[in-house]
Amino acid sequence: MSKLLYIHVPFCIKKCRYCDFYSETLLREIPAFVTALLTEIELRSQRLCAGKDALPPARTIYFGGGTPSLLPLDALDTILATIRKYYPLVNQPEITLEANPGTVDLAYLKGLRGLGVNRLSMGIQSFRDEKLVVLGRLHTAEDAVKAIENARKAGFDNIGLDLIFGLPGESYAAWQKDLARVTAFTPEHLSCYMLTLEPETDLFREYKSGGFRPMSPDLQVDLFSLTSGYLGDAGFDHYEVSNYARSGQLRSRHNSGYWQMLPYEGFGPSAHTLALKDGKDVSPERFWNISDLKTYISRLEEGRLPVAEHEQISPPQQLLEMLMIRLRTVEGIDIQAFDRISEVPFTKLYASLIDALTREGFGRMSEDGRRFALTRAGWARLDSIVEVFAESL
Repeated sequence: MSKLLYIHVPFCIKKCRYCDFYSETLLREIPAFVTALLTEIELRSQRLCAGKDALPPARTIYFGGGTPSLLPLDALDTILATIRKYYPLVNQPEITLEANPGTVDLAYLKGLRGLGVNRLSMGIQSFRDEKLVVLGRLHTAEDAVKAIENARKAGFDNIGLDLIFGLPGESYAAWQKDLARVTAFTPEHLSCYMLTLEPETDLFREYKSGGFRPMSPDLQVDLFSLTSGYLGDAGFDHYEVSNYARSGQLRSRHNSGYWQMLPYEGFGPSAHTLALKDGKDVSPERFWNISDLKTYISRLEEGRLPVAEHEQISPPQQLLEMLMIRLRTVEGIDIQAFDRISEVPFTKLYASLIDALTREGFGRMSEDGRRFALTRAGWARLDSIVEVFAESL
């Protein structure tokens, strides 16, 4: 079974006010981080190869962060060469790099294409400067436009753009303007995320201190429905609750692998790995790296892997994660896959819930009875529906 490779690049010029992903502003540590990362890639490969004839090929490489576009081109070249040395790849793997406007120019983007990066994921977030200020973004709307134009000039024909909606006070009309602006660039992929107030972020602290009131759930549903309908009319396939592609071929192969619950290897501080073990009754294992850059570097300087913790994923936890992940997708729950783990068949365990969701227009069973998926209206109420599913496990 092919797997996914993820590289966490934990550097930002400044922390955004909504982001809870691990990152540091110590840009002087980039060279030491790259050296440690190369060591981790080699050590992990050696451990995986022990007792095996060959590793399964990786279908994707994804540079996330943080801000991967802060890495110099020569560092990215060395990282990719090291991955190719120690990990087999499928023919024409998807290689994605997240980039922030304001950190890339035309020369850098051309350099990425020359290194084999064939998919760009750009954190635009909005084309309105006042909204970017609230989010704590460093770039302007003009910077975003320039970055998209330069990406096309550099030869990228697979560009994903990220937007955020649901800010306090954001109106229906204002969000529709962002959607109109972004579709005018005809990107291959769009990710439209509802703002989530994550603990330990500046926006969450402002909210807790009474600085603003979150958007009402009803307006959130309205904006979600607007997004799905508007982008559908613009030719996008709404294939996951927050993700849209112009065709099935242009879906994010890396993120789709996560939603299909494929195995993945994560490198870098805070990165997670999912290992599927051989044997019918052997639970998958997940482990994750230390979320501290200096400790990450020092561990690898000592020749030790920087693992923080690991866990065996029990059957009940596997089922819960399947519900949480697969109900986000247009394909929904693979009932046979669920039944292979569950002691009670899906259609028996959830008979009344399936019936209720179907009657309300929030869910549907596939014609062949092999899958159950939520509708767009169901996606708009995803969290509460998943909670009800989880209560019956």
